[in-house]
Amino acid sequence: MTELNGKVFVITGSGDGIGRTTAQVAAQKGAHIIVNDLNPDAAEETAKLIKNDGGKADHFQLDVTDRDAVFELAKRVETDFGGADLLLNNAGVSMRVSVEKMTVEEMEWMMGINVYGVLNGTQAFLSQIKESNGHIINVSSILGLIGMSTQSAYNAAKFAVAGFSEALRLEMLDHDVRVSTVFPGGVRTKIATRTRLPQDEDTEEARSELQKGFNQMAFTTPMDAGKIIVKGIEKESPRILIGRDALHIDIMRRLFPARYAKYLGLTRGLKT
Repeated sequence: MTELNGKVFVITGSGDGIGRTTAQVAAQKGAHIIVNDLNPDAAEETAKLIKNDGGKADHFQLDVTDRDAVFELAKRVETDFGGADLLLNNAGVSMRVSVEKMTVEEMEWMMGINVYGVLNGTQAFLSQIKESNGHIINVSSILGLIGMSTQSAYNAAKFAVAGFSEALRLEMLDHDVRVSTVFPGGVRTKIATRTRLPQDEDTEEARSELQKGFNQMAFTTPMDAGKIIVKGIEKESPRILIGRDALHIDIMRRLFPARYAKYLGLTRGLKT
């Protein structure tokens, strides 16, 4: 069982959502959180919340697509804090667009953050994690388990994260390093309002309807998601499923691999 007390825990995309709540829960367990986010104000706010609760945190602005910046942060963590014991690659974005309408630039944007961000973080901190016999946790999605109409780019990215994590887990078996993949179901975050939409569909009304529809499917609070992730880390679970919907979908895809999309209504995609 992994003990978090006294451990240095780097969490990307921890300015809000499940990154923030995981940071808060881990800090309550005694971890020193290295908060980082593209939004420096959000990162600072997360660190402030942790400190106000009696925890330990430092915060940094970080673009996970900037490989040099990620390696520079890793160097600073090693110099200032003795190296990382745990890494949660959580930073990510979403997009709703059909394959027919999607541009190459949109796919590159998705992959740059959701896939190469995970690669950058993992490679930058891997030597430190190996030295401490630590733990790497990568956030995929239930859409890293199943396909959904209008989600081809997100599906591709999250399936990639799941496959990358599983291969990494096998590579690390001889190094006493744990690797976990997180598969969140619907979590009540702001991700729907930030979802990239096709230009001809991107209206305030469309975003409002998208958030409304997402909220109807999102059964898990960010704090509950954070608690589930931390519990999974402590138990050293290779797969961490978040929410009843994630558990249900995982079962359905195993039982009905050719028909789950029809049964779950996934052919309609995320409509406004």
